Amino acid sequence: QALEDQVWDLLHEADKAAEENKEKSQVYDAMAETLGDAWDALIIMLEKRQALLGLTSVFFENALEFAVKIDQVEDFLKNAPEFDNIDSLRELLLQQEHHTKELLEKSLALLNKSQELTEFIEEFKHEGPNANPELIQGAHSSCLKIDNLLEMLQDRRRQLDRFLKHQRQGLEQVLQIFLWHQQENQV
Repeated sequence: QALEDQVWDLLHEADKAAEENKEKSQVYDAMAETLGDAWDALIIMLEKRQALLGLTSVFFENALEFAVKIDQVEDFLKNAPEFDNIDSLRELLLQQEHHTKELLEKSLALLNKSQELTEFIEEFKHEGPNANPELIQGAHSSCLKIDNLLEMLQDRRRQLDRFLKHQRQGLEQVLQIFLWHQQENQV
């Protein structure tokens, strides 16, 4: 943006020079057109890079939120509150259900954002005159890093899902025993 005014001034100077020197007007016109096209291409590329940075920022925010949620669930599993009656057991089951739901929501948000980001990168690497091997390799490397981060977080989530499911089954059995004892006492 800081150079935009200078570029337009240069284009206007080329127009003036073309008017003053009619023999070279085609050369000046071609130069002005080429410079204008290059400037437009640069602006488009910068806007796409800005969009890419925005998508990347949102992706990493989602990844951080997901990682924090995984940490919270791990802490919940390690430090599960004690229960001594049916109500506290039901509350524990509700907390567990809430954590499971939030894990899945964060996971889905991250999966969607990663897909959007990798598709954008794939499109971006093949566009325009900048589709060179270094850009393609860098885009491929970025997509691999996104996939690796995603896979690591999803592995942690799947492991937590197994622990949550196992714990839930045990808690539901204890709840059934509590309910059975309660019915037995009423009888």
